[in-house]
Amino acid sequence: MPVTENPLTGASSAIDDSSYTAASITPGANRLVLAAVTNTKATLPDTPTISGNGLTWVQLATVTFDTIASPLKRTTLFRALGASPTAGTPIIDFAGTAQTGCIWSFAEFIDVDTGGTNGSAAVVQSATNSANTGVSLTVTLAAFGSTDNATYGAFGSNANIRTDPGTDFAEIHDTGIALAPVANLETEWRNDNDTSVDASANDAGNKRWGGIAVEIKFAAAGGAA
Repeated sequence: MPVTENPLTGASSAIDDSSYTAASITPGANRLVLAAVTNTKATLPDTPTISGNGLTWVQLATVTFDTIASPLKRTTLFRALGASPTAGTPIIDFAGTAQTGCIWSFAEFIDVDTGGTNGSAAVVQSATNSANTGVSLTVTLAAFGSTDNATYGAFGSNANIRTDPGTDFAEIHDTGIALAPVANLETEWRNDNDTSVDASANDAGNKRWGGIAVEIKFAAAGGAA
């Protein structure tokens, strides 16, 4: 069986706050959990941390955008994996510094390599990209290590309506903030290889983008089950 995906929770808050609490999730044992966060601020947005569920959440990548030179938005991706995770509400924290909004997407991936620590062996590579304008954004990954490995993407933007996943990608969450500062977070995946991970604005209008892409390692592709 290839890698499979299970969405856990996705939501947003337009409230000015330094900490945001997601809905309760129950991650499965030895499943890779990827958590994408897009936050907004009137100046450079801060980088969050995540806690909860008996897991250690490790930052994979972060990218700022809107605009690239003077960013008002940030998208950050975290990984976690544990043998005995607990049910509960993950907390996205900004160390006491208020943000103007936050969007999050939590999803778990089954049948991944469980080696290393906190999902380190389950993530083969990651890459980022950003753009000040465009109807879509592509994040380019290097050649995959195995045809059994899966692909994941997280795309933050200043869209105020939904974002469409790339061709042959399945959408995980598409969540936005309609109030100023307008923002959107699209997460997507596919259970095979794609080195050109992309998403597009549903209204075909130019947006400002920040994206992160990941190669997820299948358990049987040279790793521990």
